[in-house]
Amino acid sequence: MNVVVNEELVNRRAKIGKIASLAGLAILAGGMIASFQEKYLYLSFVGLIVGFIVSQIGSYNTIRWGRKPRADELLVKSLKGLDRKYSFYHYYLPASHVLIGPTGLFIFLVKFQNGQVGFDGKRWREKKGLGRILLFFGQESLGNPTVELQLEIQKLAKFIKEKNPDLEPTIRGVVVFANPQVELTLNEPTVPVLKTKQLKPYVRRPLQDNGYLKGDERRALSELFDQLVEEAGGQGTQEVE
Repeated sequence: MNVVVNEELVNRRAKIGKIASLAGLAILAGGMIASFQEKYLYLSFVGLIVGFIVSQIGSYNTIRWGRKPRADELLVKSLKGLDRKYSFYHYYLPASHVLIGPTGLFIFLVKFQNGQVGFDGKRWREKKGLGRILLFFGQESLGNPTVELQLEIQKLAKFIKEKNPDLEPTIRGVVVFANPQVELTLNEPTVPVLKTKQLKPYVRRPLQDNGYLKGDERRALSELFDQLVEEAGGQGTQEVE
């Protein structure tokens, strides 16, 4: 499997996370010190609000981009063993994680929730608890994975159509829960929802009988994606066996 990761973007966002986290703490500390003097009380309120916002930005970026393993690393590990006909693109395309291979074109939306997560046919729900409290300190919320995934599919489809109107591949979107401790309760989900250990069997299975992506279409898509990586100054692919 060929893998390309936008390391420049990852490093930049992780750096922003560290700087914003430290800056947020410094502003909060300044606001707290100012609160001890009545004439600077208004500065204290401003400092606390600004410091909290900056800290949230720092925590969000640190957790998403400084996390080890990151979403891209977990996906690559889960799909390790796919042959050279598969190419995996991370953080270069309109969707964050895009895989192309003989069995199709895939988008993966990764969630790191722990505990109990459910879908009742209409809404996603996450059990309230300590995890909810942690959301205020930068942990990504569950949100609506179905809508998020559909938006990524639409953006990638639009990108492909604009670059090459002759290409109209079926895009297979998947919501992936990376935390092995998550407990999923799913009632007729409208998109595939899998844990990382289920990914490889799913990817190796074509969408339908004889539903493989044709060689010429696959090569055209790979050339299109590789061109975007090159234009962005990417370092090319790395082969992962």
